[in-house]
Formats: sequence, C-alpha cells, structure tokens
Amino acid sequence: MGYDFQLQGETHRVHPLYELDRIRLSIGGRTVEADLAPTTEDGAYSLEIDGREERVFAVTRGDVHFIHLRGRVHRVESINALERARHAAQPSGGDEVLRAPMPGTVVAVAVAEGDRVESGALLVTIESMKLETALTAPHSARVAEVCVAPGANFNQGDALVRLAAEADEEEETSR
Repeated sequence: MGYDFQLQGETHRVHPLYELDRIRLSIGGRTVEADLAPTTEDGAYSLEIDGREERVFAVTRGDVHFIHLRGRVHRVESINALERARHAAQPSGGDEVLRAPMPGTVVAVAVAEGDRVESGALLVTIESMKLETALTAPHSARVAEVCVAPGANFNQGDALVRLAAEADEEEETSR
C-alpha cells in the first residue's frame, strides 16, 4: 500500500515497508530506513534517516504538515482521495467548530460574533512552535462564537471559532 504526499506542490508516492523494530520507506524507488521520535520539547522531533539524525519541528493542520528542517519550512500534505471525495460530497455551511491543530497562542482574532464570512476569510491567527498559522473559513457562514482572545493560550483540540449552520442562520433571519 502506498501513500501520496505533496511536498512544495510536487506529488510523491511513499511505500512503507514494515519490519519488527523499524520502518523502511520506499520513496521514488529509493529505500531508506527511517525513525521519527518526539523529544521533550513540544513539536520537536528527532528524525533519523539512513543513520543520519536531524532535529525537526512539525506543526499539523488537518492533512497538512509544516516541517521546519535545516532553516526552511516545508509544506507536506497527505493526500487521501477517499477522504477528499467524502468531504467534497458533504453540504457546506453546516454547524462547525474550528479546533486548534496543536497547542499554542492566539496572535490575532480577525472576526467577531455575528460577522458574516466568505470561504477563505481569515478567522484567527495562531502561533505554535514559533510558526504562525492563519485559520480561515472553510465555507461561507456566520460566526456564531469566538472562543478565544488575542494572547490566549490553548491546547490541541480546543475550540477556537464556531461557525453557525445555515439552517440556524435562516431561522434567525425569519424571526
């Protein structure tokens, strides 16, 4: 079984080859031994590939991973065709809570309760491991609740913003 990943816009196929205590990856026909272990610092990992060890930092948002390695940030996206098709088939505008992808601090809040936002509109900017991430609206909606304030700390999974379902908004406007 193989997995597709996008790195800097280019798609790569990776095949994991599992053995008892280690993982080998086949990337572009080249097999490498790999090990990724968390360190004591949040978001920091020890990455060992073919016996060479490197310190990396990782921030994850859904299927997108931001990897800081050797002074550069690389955007890696895991591609799951089935999940993408399932997500595309869902009706947009449902009641949705946007949650923190990892622990961090709120840098800025760009919306207020009651604001109407379009798809892609900036909602909140967060910082995790010295990397700022802009969280945007996945679809047009009304902001039902802003759960954080600038400067606030949060844990992974904490609610940041809640968007109102279209049905909720239609009920309010018909009252």
